[in-house]
Amino acid sequence: MDMIGLAFDDVAELYERVRPRYPADLFADVATLTGAGSGARVLEIGCGPGQATRDLLARGWHVHAVEPGAAMAARARHNFAGSRFTVDVTRFEDWTAPGTFDMLFSATAYHWVAPEVRWQKAAAVLEPGGAVALTTNRTVAGGTFDGVYRASADLHARHAPEIEFGLPQSARSILDEIDPARHDIGALLDAAETKAGPSRAGSLFTAPEIRTYEWTDTYDTTGAVGLLSTYSLYLRVPPERRTRLLAGIADIVRTEFGGTVTRNYLAVLAVARRK
Repeated sequence: MDMIGLAFDDVAELYERVRPRYPADLFADVATLTGAGSGARVLEIGCGPGQATRDLLARGWHVHAVEPGAAMAARARHNFAGSRFTVDVTRFEDWTAPGTFDMLFSATAYHWVAPEVRWQKAAAVLEPGGAVALTTNRTVAGGTFDGVYRASADLHARHAPEIEFGLPQSARSILDEIDPARHDIGALLDAAETKAGPSRAGSLFTAPEIRTYEWTDTYDTTGAVGLLSTYSLYLRVPPERRTRLLAGIADIVRTEFGGTVTRNYLAVLAVARRK
């Protein structure tokens, strides 16, 4: 994980409040596709404050997380105190497994694992036939948040020219990009999560089974600006310019959108088994 990935730790509380979670149907499909029953041992990579962890625990699974951010891990420990949850504060690349697991799960985080060790280490920590289940949320076109992006184009150009500014893709175009990668979960991660970088699982894992979910979330002015301020593109902008940019976006949400906007998401789930 690079320094921008670790910078999420500085906004751990806000991250927990505003970052999108995942559809309930997704976790039902994780259970079905992996065959994991109550009591299964799940290794979660990059749990953050527990955006997906709560749903894993609700299935009756034992969750051991690896989270490089100390503040993120502390929030997760607090949130799941007394449950079947433990966490180690380290990078997955540097972590020594205490044993093997039935499933490796990661939600919008596995792209931070170094490409050269992603699949070898995943295979090493899984029982033979164990499953790797990866999911990610992609923002897609169609919500009123698109209008916020359009209205703030000049603000972005003035205060954050380093952001490669553009409107979200349609869900259909993302699905078209994913489709050719169905043969390999590494290729699928590269296609579904734009920051992943090329890596292939090759003969270590079966071709993934894929499920997709379209859904919408609603944000008030504070939530909309808070959400943007937790993304790596915005964390890269120096604080003084970022503050001016986000203040301008808040004004747009209040005055042009009545203080409420919607954002459309496409969640992608891929499940493959260790050969």
